[in-house]
Amino acid sequence: MPLVVVIPYLLIEALAFYGVSKLIGTGWALVALIAFFFGGLMLAAVEMRSIARKLQAGREKPGAAAGDLGLVATGAFGVALPGFVTTIAGLLLIIAPTRVLVRQLLARQLRRRLEEFGGRAFETVSMRASGGAPVSYGTFVINEDGSPADGSAPSDEDISQWSRTITPEDFGTDTGSNDK
Repeated sequence: MPLVVVIPYLLIEALAFYGVSKLIGTGWALVALIAFFFGGLMLAAVEMRSIARKLQAGREKPGAAAGDLGLVATGAFGVALPGFVTTIAGLLLIIAPTRVLVRQLLARQLRRRLEEFGGRAFETVSMRASGGAPVSYGTFVINEDGSPADGSAPSDEDISQWSRTITPEDFGTDTGSNDK
């Protein structure tokens, strides 16, 4: 593990343990760490079984269940790491209300990144296939910089008409011969 991660982790956890020790005493801080460790791992096991039961009963979508199981496993890992900060972060991933929020946030970010990647990949492939010439998106032709070839943006009616008449052949490698 790189020192860039290990040193801040050790520093933060040492400061957290020092703070808790000052608050409740060193012995009780150690007892709390041990209790959080075993309690957190048991809670993770209970949550994983609950997710599996919901999935078997059809009350949860497979994608959501996979995300929840991954987050619970990550939370269990956080609980297993020594220290109060990682334990609290792990417990937040294990309990259902915060896990749902984290899953939704991660799903939104993943969806956005995939959309951006898909758009960049399509533009790259289209530009290479056309040899740098304007790229045709059905009846709409755009220049290399993304501006409309005729200087105007397509209207909503043009887009609606294009979407009604689209065919799989419109996405062939011959960009420009399928303009309608």
